[in-house]
Amino acid sequence: MDDDFQHEFLKAKLRLAGTNFSAVARELGITPASVSLVSQGLRRSRHVQQALAEKLGTTPERIWPDRYKQEGVMQG
Repeated sequence: MDDDFQHEFLKAKLRLAGTNFSAVARELGITPASVSLVSQGLRRSRHVQQALAEKLGTTPERIWPDRYKQEGVMQG
């Protein structure tokens, strides 16, 4: 899945789950821009990816399989 589409899809799924990047950022003590950059694939953060996945009831590996070539190990 293309990073831009993935990013928009993730934002929509979070809205449906009753949250958004800003709320996740507040919980993590970081800026919403940092969460957005990770979602877009411009930055890597296991911590942010895990928080987003938890909000959606899944794992980072299922949301971003291309970022996790080996099971559970973030690449790049």
